[in-house]
Amino acid sequence: MNWTALAPARRNFIKWIDILQPTFNNRNIQCSIWNSCENSEVVDSNNFSNSLKCISTTDSIHENIKQICLIPLTILIIAINVCVLLVIAVNKKFHNTTYMLIAALGFADLCVGFVSIGTLVTRASEKTLDLCLVRIGFTIAACIDSLLVLMLIAIDRYIAVFKGLRYIQIVKRERVIFGIFLVSIISIAVGFLPLMGWRVSTYNKYCSFLYVVPANYIIVLFSSCVFIPITAMFVIYGRLYKNAQIHIKRIESIENITQPRLSNGQLRISARTAKSLKTLTVVFGCVLLTWMPFLITSIAQIICGDKTCFLKDIVGTHLLILGFSNSFLNPVIYALGTKDFRETFVHTCFGRFPCFNQRPSRSRSNIYPVLSRTRL
Repeated sequence: MNWTALAPARRNFIKWIDILQPTFNNRNIQCSIWNSCENSEVVDSNNFSNSLKCISTTDSIHENIKQICLIPLTILIIAINVCVLLVIAVNKKFHNTTYMLIAALGFADLCVGFVSIGTLVTRASEKTLDLCLVRIGFTIAACIDSLLVLMLIAIDRYIAVFKGLRYIQIVKRERVIFGIFLVSIISIAVGFLPLMGWRVSTYNKYCSFLYVVPANYIIVLFSSCVFIPITAMFVIYGRLYKNAQIHIKRIESIENITQPRLSNGQLRISARTAKSLKTLTVVFGCVLLTWMPFLITSIAQIICGDKTCFLKDIVGTHLLILGFSNSFLNPVIYALGTKDFRETFVHTCFGRFPCFNQRPSRSRSNIYPVLSRTRL
């Protein structure tokens, strides 16, 4: 076949592609149909559908926005998690199994903050694929560890509410340490699978999640280490939510039968129970809000393939920032959401300032007092 005669058609086709994708001027069109494609790289492909591959650059608008947003977010993540770990370490009343899980969560989120620093320094432009996969591995490991510890906290709350009389016998310090160690090992092993060989074959000097890990790895990662803990949290917090609703209905029935209005003690119990419903909604809602867009968009990109190249950029920049923000929200919800810990936090971190110089209450510390076994 005379390929020279097809040159005008080739040029018209490239112009047509440029018109359809005006927002991706930084992309190179890779062709395997014509070996002389200008401004492109030859791709080993057997069909036309695989001849156009997604390529992005570190100076894209999405990457620049990510760099700008990560700076304040990284500072907030590191600062608040360091303070939470410090408060737990210096106050003996927080040296219990529940706050061991909170400390493990704070450490995992702190690692996310350090990973963000690496992302800012490298600007996702590691020279080799191995260096890229090291940073990606730490990122995946830190995020998965944080998510798995959230599942452990949900299990801890479930046992505290539904197995309250046996809580001390079930939730022992050794078991909590083993659980934290186990999820850490799982997170590290899964996160560094790409570095050990489960990787893409080509690297275009742009280190972003969907650009350097294969689709089958992403499917295994999401199905085993993301959907399982999210589903477990959904079931557990659903049970806790239902239990809190039953408690409110019981109080309302007592009010209608015995008294025209509740006593002050019953009002306090009812208020705590109502607050527990809001707390549960916030807890699980933040997990869904911060990570589900990342997961859904990643799956959509895998299904659609390279026809939706812009989704790769969205996942690796904007939605990654949204996922990282969960590491800032976790200490706010799980640690500062408790009045006793919040007062101790303010006194420990800001006690030298007169406006914050107020001693914390001496009440017994319990994460989520509205979810304690004696109140639901």
